[in-house]
Amino acid sequence: MKMKATPVLEPHAGRASILLVEDDPAVRNATRMLLKVEGYRVIAVSTLTEALLATRENPGFDLLVTDYHLANGETGIQVIARLREIQSVPMRAVLITGDTSSAIKEMTFDPHLRIASKPVKADELLSILETLLGT
Repeated sequence: MKMKATPVLEPHAGRASILLVEDDPAVRNATRMLLKVEGYRVIAVSTLTEALLATRENPGFDLLVTDYHLANGETGIQVIARLREIQSVPMRAVLITGDTSSAIKEMTFDPHLRIASKPVKADELLSILETLLGT
């Protein structure tokens, strides 16, 4: 009797690298772990300065996931804008926010940006990432 070989499932996004910018340590760690379990390579930071440093040390992130409201008055919009300035191609990004102002709603016209409203469910975030990455 032949035994059937069980297929080994590769993580569907094993080669995708994500820069996560979140100033809340608990949320940052939980999100980082979720993404790592799903096969993403993740570097997690808490500020715009750390994001710029991470990009210099690890060029070529496939995707940016950032909270809207960061510490010291920084915003995820600033993070997205600065990282896009230093990259040769528009960085795909997910902006996670509880803000429902018209300024946030107008940003949805950016084809490389998705906005996720808090609280974001894990399956919703993963679906957004897969859409942006084309997987």
